[in-house]
Amino acid sequence: MNTTQSNEAEHLTLGVLMSGVAALALSDFVSPIYWSLPVIAALLRIAYGRRFALSEMHASFIGWFGFLWVGLELILGRAWVVAFTDFLLILALAVTIESATPRNHLHRMLTGLFLMLAGAVLTDSVLYAIPLLALMWFIWRASSCLYGLEQVGGDLPTPRIRHDFRSNSLMVVMTLSLFLLLPRFDIQSKLQPTQPRMATTGFSDHVKLGDFAHDLDSTVVMRIESLDTDTIYFKRQIMNRYWRGVVLSDYHHHVWKQRASKQTRTWSPEQDVSLQKNKPNAINVALFREASDHPYMMLANGLTHIQALHSTSFQDDLRQFHFTKPPNRRLRFVMQIAPLGSASHVPSPSEIAPQGDEKNQDVPQAIQDWVKDTIAPNIPAPQALQQLNQTLHAWTYDLHVILDEQHPLASFIQLKRGHCELYASTLALAARNLGIPARIVNGYFGGEWNDTGNFLIIRQQHAHSWVEVWLNGHWQRMDPTPASRWQLTNIQFPAWDHVWETVKLTWYRYILEFQNQDREALFKSLMNGLKLVLPWLLSCLIAVFVLYQMYQKVKKYRHTIHLHRHQHVIDMWLLQHAIKRESFEPLRRIKTPQHIKPEHWLAWLKQWEKDVYQQKPLPPIQQLKKQLKRLE
Repeated sequence: MNTTQSNEAEHLTLGVLMSGVAALALSDFVSPIYWSLPVIAALLRIAYGRRFALSEMHASFIGWFGFLWVGLELILGRAWVVAFTDFLLILALAVTIESATPRNHLHRMLTGLFLMLAGAVLTDSVLYAIPLLALMWFIWRASSCLYGLEQVGGDLPTPRIRHDFRSNSLMVVMTLSLFLLLPRFDIQSKLQPTQPRMATTGFSDHVKLGDFAHDLDSTVVMRIESLDTDTIYFKRQIMNRYWRGVVLSDYHHHVWKQRASKQTRTWSPEQDVSLQKNKPNAINVALFREASDHPYMMLANGLTHIQALHSTSFQDDLRQFHFTKPPNRRLRFVMQIAPLGSASHVPSPSEIAPQGDEKNQDVPQAIQDWVKDTIAPNIPAPQALQQLNQTLHAWTYDLHVILDEQHPLASFIQLKRGHCELYASTLALAARNLGIPARIVNGYFGGEWNDTGNFLIIRQQHAHSWVEVWLNGHWQRMDPTPASRWQLTNIQFPAWDHVWETVKLTWYRYILEFQNQDREALFKSLMNGLKLVLPWLLSCLIAVFVLYQMYQKVKKYRHTIHLHRHQHVIDMWLLQHAIKRESFEPLRRIKTPQHIKPEHWLAWLKQWEKDVYQQKPLPPIQQLKKQLKRLE
């Protein structure tokens, strides 16, 4: 066996295997302990070669150990999908350090394929495309190399790398075609218990003052894109909206909690959610939500309509929107939002009057003293609340403020600086002190406009708290946080970040969320487009075909005319050498002219026949005469 080619097969099959390992390593819940072991073994195998190897029998022991270990994991309650990937990664370790044999090379390629398939189910990162393309290239090269090993008469050489580009391009086209043609299967819902969820600040239902994040987190929570064509109008309407999350009413010992809520309206699967009458000039948007711990849905102020959610959902008396069970890890909502100014909040079927917790008069003494010192006596409660709100607006927003853990609100009032939960808590409790029912809402505000993809990004750093107060028979929003809050950001390279976020949104929308209805819509749009351009396309094809045929005729005619002229020159030259050729007589049938060397004559004759019969451009007349002259 050719040692060089055998080493190449060793490296290529390791590449196939490591591509599958990389695909699983990109998932959110595969433990680094499992995927790092085959990676380390592969590096040692490359460094030490076949000296770092086990026999097939010893390698099989590792595989059987992985099988028994995964069985134990299942007994202990580990999800079967995660246990299966653990087994595949242990098996990858076994075939990595197994002795290099044709059977081991096949084991590596098969294991790499299974790892890649598992990664397709469990990995939703756009980076998954990198190991997928790498596996396609490695498996093509490895197959070519293994096919050429130990052939009769010697090993066949592996094709050069430049020959792979055409084949890999064909593989990519075939993959895209299969992606468009094959039906979609509901896999994510079956994996629901195995996928961890990100805790989002804007949806915490248990808030202890002072535990707020002291650093701006750039993690993306959701992306909102327009389904309409007017991007300028969409940008103007979608910016600076509140996205309502969790409502907190119960305040005791510096901790906000949710009160017990009651279900007011339920929507069944496949049923559209209508929250209020559609408004003129409403914007149609698609919202892509990232992983979340809570089954709450983000509700933008002015939200009027949501398309079917494919899951049972309900709205409670706090105007929170829930799923009856935790939804899929990533969600895409299609909704309508009223223009700014036409709706200040998302109404429920009926406004629920304040409950006991929202009217609780147990207000900290520091808040009572601050209210007494800030407002003048005998001012009506609504005007006093507005004055307190304006006072808080004049304070300083500070994420890094150091508070007294035992008396956080008193410390906040003394320092006159803090974060949004302190501002909202202070105003809500001050409203209760004035006899106005109040509660705080955790959600998001504003967002960041992506100029590359023309969509809105909402990050963890846009998490926000504000206040809802009961005035004039319904709940009204008040936000005491200073405007300087929205000048803070943690994005270091916004241009690059915008491009990367656009790539990820494209991956989510057109790869992960590409469903059967998307394929049908794509085919319908293609058919409609073909109906419009088909007459023109057929006319162009017919015109191109006619012009091509005419070109070939003209080309053949010109070649014939040139051939007659050249043959006349040749016949005149032959007459000078006492040879008369009939027009139907081939040059090869006549004898060699006098005083001409036969080898020179045959060489010229061969080149002449090649030009004539392959219909190549004939040499100019002067050049032909010079060729004949040189023969003499």
